[in-house]
Amino acid sequence: MVKSFKYLLQFAWINLGAILGFAAIVIAGAYLTGVPQGANNLFRTYFGTFPLLTLIMLFLFSYALCTSNLNLALSFGARRRDFFFAIQGVLLLYAGVCWALQAVMSAIPDLFAWTSVDRWSILMSLGGLTNWQYPLACLAIMTLGCLCGLLYVRSKGWGVLLIIFTILGGIAATMVLLICSDSQPGTPGALTATILTYGAVAVIAVCELLIWRTVHRFVVR
Repeated sequence: MVKSFKYLLQFAWINLGAILGFAAIVIAGAYLTGVPQGANNLFRTYFGTFPLLTLIMLFLFSYALCTSNLNLALSFGARRRDFFFAIQGVLLLYAGVCWALQAVMSAIPDLFAWTSVDRWSILMSLGGLTNWQYPLACLAIMTLGCLCGLLYVRSKGWGVLLIIFTILGGIAATMVLLICSDSQPGTPGALTATILTYGAVAVIAVCELLIWRTVHRFVVR
């Protein structure tokens, strides 16, 4: 497993570097273009939607984990069981780094007295996700990305359908969270957010089971 994990780390560091580099560009661009003072421009949009953009990037990176990365690893003799557990380590690494990055970026508007702090708080938390819910969302989208990759290799039609379902489902879930962002505990809106959280846990559990089964049956092409 250690060898498989080290193999995947080669790609993980590059991907994480891309996310962190993009974040640095967005933060610098926001300051240089007056976003903290209320300027409405492209960098304001990028900064406010950065947690969502991060989820999209994680989906793409995890898709590669179970397509080109998997095929190449098995071609060089990696064991399927070891590769599966190595994937778990990489997913946790991605989630941890993006969780820390989201926390840092979420704190910037409040720490440096940007205008409309409350609005930034809602946007940067995707509508009120708590600290532990965002990494849960990261893991959910990444396990779906892995499953999409595995399914696409076996059947392009089903793979595309799952990708479309994932994208539309993610957009819908984000919109629901934003709509329910002002809901108080015990209200229908708060209940909906709780249901989405349990839904993310269910998605992770089902996807992990399917990934385990599919990786063990994967044939190198």
